[in-house]
Amino acid sequence: MNLSWIEISKSALLNNISALRKNLPAKTKLWAMVKANAYGHGILEVSSIIKNKVDGLISYHFDDLISLREQKINTSLICLGRVFPHQIKEAIKHDIEITVATFDLLQAAQKKKFSQKLRIHLCVDTGLGRDGFVAEDLEKIIEFLADKKLRQNIEVIGLFTHFAAADDQDFDNYTQSQMDVLEVWKKSLADIGLKPQIHASASSATLRKIATDLDAVRVGLALYGMSPFENRTNENLQPVLSWKAVVSEVKELKKGSAISYGCTHILKRDSKIAVLPIGYFDGISRLSSNKSQVLVNGKKCAQIGRVTMNIIMIDVTDVEDVKEGDVATLIGYDVEQITADDWAIWSQTSNYEVTTRLSALLLRRVTE
Repeated sequence: MNLSWIEISKSALLNNISALRKNLPAKTKLWAMVKANAYGHGILEVSSIIKNKVDGLISYHFDDLISLREQKINTSLICLGRVFPHQIKEAIKHDIEITVATFDLLQAAQKKKFSQKLRIHLCVDTGLGRDGFVAEDLEKIIEFLADKKLRQNIEVIGLFTHFAAADDQDFDNYTQSQMDVLEVWKKSLADIGLKPQIHASASSATLRKIATDLDAVRVGLALYGMSPFENRTNENLQPVLSWKAVVSEVKELKKGSAISYGCTHILKRDSKIAVLPIGYFDGISRLSSNKSQVLVNGKKCAQIGRVTMNIIMIDVTDVEDVKEGDVATLIGYDVEQITADDWAIWSQTSNYEVTTRLSALLLRRVTE
């Protein structure tokens, strides 16, 4: 018996793809981010639903993409994370497009003939200060890519960057400066006969229609129906994930009783308490202790006491007919709604950290 599980709405996921495509020029490819276990939604479950509805799937971890190939996912697969020279053979074997942000991969491609061309995306750090080549690397990159021997082994099919603050209009000038740097790289590659696909926009830029006229966008958060903006929702996007758990115990406790470790909650009245068999092991932040709410029989109930490793306690005093085996909703609808944004406020974090922290051991069920 599963004491807690996650439900993935197929209809919401497909709705969001349709809504995002309407926001894009017809020529622009829609690539789906399935990194971090599809933002906690389940990489295999999500990929199986959308594999024929998007133009490619992107993950950070190389092994994720090998696993998708082994599960007969045949769409374009792109690795955003670090790939090392010893993994080149596997990338070619499984037809995985890889990110190149360091010179060692290009050096390896010069040394021996590959069985097929390695398909690469060049990552440029235009102002995020994270992964990618910097402006000073451009001349050396052009020297590498002008080498005929290297060109026999690789195909430069992508050139991209990551925006630092595309969600904030106060940084629009900075975002434009990043685009200007990327344009310099694009022109330099064109000068040696290379015309890769250019991509830069994630969810926030896509929804704000920044750089959506490039060749592709990389959408994660919006795909799952969550907003990248504070205090703003998109009515065309629907939350994909619901999280539920069974009530494992119901008990009556007297006024003055202490709840959980540290006695951080003292009952102010005689109360009925429901025990849920989930805790920070499953992805509930301890920072949400005594702040969060859970839906039980259609009513919002306060979580009380400190969140423990495997258990939280809920005050269900005002809910009728609560019994062991009832289903509580932590994220989702049950007359009312609790969202990942709510948990982000209670946990002092972002909505996407809330979902990506959900344990991979939790069962994912696909619903219509």
